[in-house]
Parts: sequence; structure tokens; C-alpha cells
Amino acid sequence: MQASKTLINDTSGNLKLIIATTIGSIFEIFDFIAFVFLSPILAELFFPKELASKAIWFTYLTIAISYLLRPIGGIILGHLGDKYGRKTVFSISILLMSIPSLLIGIMPTYASIGYFATGILIFMRILQGFSVGGEVPGSITYIAEKFKHANYFFACAWLTFGANFAVSIGSQSIRLLTEYTSHEFMLSIGWRIPFIFGSLLTIIGFYIRKSISESEAYQQIQRQKQQTKIPLLELLHSYRYPVISGILLAIIVSLTTSIFHVFLPNLFVTYFHFELSQTAGISSAGAITMALASLLFAYLTKYINPIKILQGSLIILALIFAGISFNLISLATINNLYLWVIIISFFLAGINGLFFALLADLFPTQVRYSGVAVCYNIAYIFGAGITPLWTSSILEITHSYHYISLVCLLIASISLINSFNIKKLTHYPN
Repeated sequence: MQASKTLINDTSGNLKLIIATTIGSIFEIFDFIAFVFLSPILAELFFPKELASKAIWFTYLTIAISYLLRPIGGIILGHLGDKYGRKTVFSISILLMSIPSLLIGIMPTYASIGYFATGILIFMRILQGFSVGGEVPGSITYIAEKFKHANYFFACAWLTFGANFAVSIGSQSIRLLTEYTSHEFMLSIGWRIPFIFGSLLTIIGFYIRKSISESEAYQQIQRQKQQTKIPLLELLHSYRYPVISGILLAIIVSLTTSIFHVFLPNLFVTYFHFELSQTAGISSAGAITMALASLLFAYLTKYINPIKILQGSLIILALIFAGISFNLISLATINNLYLWVIIISFFLAGINGLFFALLADLFPTQVRYSGVAVCYNIAYIFGAGITPLWTSSILEITHSYHYISLVCLLIASISLINSFNIKKLTHYPN
């Protein structure tokens, strides 16, 4: 009877942990999706009319700036997490994320306060970028350590599930708002709804995180007084090779998901005159596919070496990107775009469902938070932060998506080579 009660308590506690971490992952992507899909409206509201033709570019630049601040946030919060413990930093980071989103949702626009509104919008995104830089790496570190003696690949994959679920919910929310309300409503209060809703969601996550315990792995190094004085210096001195491998592992995920789930469907509205309601559906279909498939591939690591799943997925993705690049696969119709985004999403899940746990395994407990934060945030600068700038520039100049796919092919090939380095660093049983 006592054993049964203990099992129920353990299951309840594990579920609570997964919910607490997944909410942060959901909010990060939901807020990001809202900002991207509402970019045309935000550009209209926060920039003067004389900059109308370039306003969308400036909005994308705001996204890039927020990503540039992520590594700084990751370094500072990662340092605190490695030096003083995961729990406190893990709880504070989600609160720091929500405040800028709430302020964006209630702030006045350019019509009311001019360039002050533009400046506040940019500043809020910078603050959010800082806090997000520590939120996701904290979640990865905490979950990997708490579930180390279980299938931690599957536990970490719930973060991926949450992120992709947020892409689906976010894109569909924007689709419903734009499809069933007037443009005037969106310009007045409609655009505010996603930001306010997202910020309120994090309050639930903060409440749950207040009651969680420190990870056992960190408690052990605390008892043995093995914390590193300056984790970042130790990381850069002793773990440079894992850092490089971790960045190359994360960049294929950040690049392909941001292109095929967010920016490419959105840019097709601007350059190929697709309907926003159609492209939002594409993002949703791809995200749901990857959310579910990520759990599947992560579960399969109980039976198959994760490196083999990673390499097989990369090979298939490289072949698909080659087909798109050399016009063997067409994305020119809405049906084809749906089909290939879903296919790409399924095989990308073979990477996305595993890479959080793989990142955690590249580093020891003393520098794990910092290591994951540096890899994750640097990869997301190049993979997602500057993606709207270069993809929109390519489409504007060439009116062709083939060059974008060619970049994906190059990154997939580099990632495949890097997978052999990860194999040496992690030593999973065959």
C-alpha cells in the first residue's frame, strides 16, 4: 500500500515538473510566433507612415536584436544556475519573461507617443531576449538532471512538444483573429490579446515552480562543494570542443523550424501572395507533426542509439533539401507546401526530439546550465534571430525559395558531420 502511494506521489511529482518546464517553453514560442505573425500590424502601429515600405524590415530587425541579447542572459542566468542552484534561477526566469510581454500588450502605439512607442517596443523585446536566454537552458538542465535515471530523452522531449504545440496554437490563434475580426479591430485591441494571454500563462508556471525541489545532481555537488567559481571561464577553458559541437547540433533545429514553421509560410504571404489563413495552417500542421513525432523518436531511444536516430534524420533531411534546391521538389502550390512542411517536420523531429537531452549530456553538472545556455542561444541567433532578415532579402531579390533551401542543405550536411563528434563526446551504448 505504501509502495503504491509512493508511486502515485512520484508520478504526480514528475507530471508537475514536466508541466512547470513545458509552460516556459510554450510561452517562449507562443510570444515569438505572435510577434512574427503580427509583424505587418506591429509595423503599421509602431513605425511612422513614411517608413511604411521598410517597417516590416525594422520589425524583423527588432526580433534579431532580441536574439542578440539571449547569449548575455544565458551567460548571466547560467552562471547563477551553476553557482547557486537551478531552482531559484529556474523560477525567476519565467517571471522575467512575462513582464515585457504584458507591457507590450498594454503599451500605447506610435500614434499616441511617437518614437517613444518604437523605443519601448524594442526595449521590451531586448529584456525578453535576456530572460529567454536563461529560461530554456534552465528547463533543459533541470529536466535532464531530474530524470537522469529514467528516460530523460522522453522527458526533455516534452519541452519540444510544448514549443511546437505553441507554434500550432499561436499560428491558429492569429489565423482566427485575422480571419474572424476586422482589420480595424486588429489595429485597435486585437493585436494585444496574444501578448496579454501569454504573459498570464506564465503566472501558472511560476506558481508551480515555487514548490519544486533542487535537482539531485546539483545537490550532490553542493554537498561535495564542487561548484565552479566562474562557470563560464571553466566552460571556455575545458569544454570548448563540446560547445562547438553543441552549437552545430542546435543550429539545424533552430534554422529549419524557424524557416519552415514560421518565416517561409509568412513570407509567402508577402512575396507569393498566399493568404495568411492558409500559411498559418501550414505552420500549425508542421508544428503538430513535429510535436508528436518528437515524443515518438525520444521514446525510441530506449531501444535505438540516439546518435543513429540523429544521423538517419539528418541524411533524409539533406536529401529533401537537395530536392527542393535543385527544383526536384516544388513548394510553389499551397498543397505542395503543406505536404513537404509536414514531411520535413516529421524527420526534423528525429533531431528536435533528442537535441535537448544531447546538449545536456555534453557537459558535467558543474557547468551544464552555462554550457547548454551558450550552445542554445548562439545557435538561435544564427538559426532564428537573423533568419527573417536574410530569408526576406533573398525572396525580395530573387523571388525564389531555392537559395533558402540550399542554405538548409549546407547546414544539414555540416550537422551530419558534427554528429560523429557528438558520438565521441557522449558514448551512448550501441
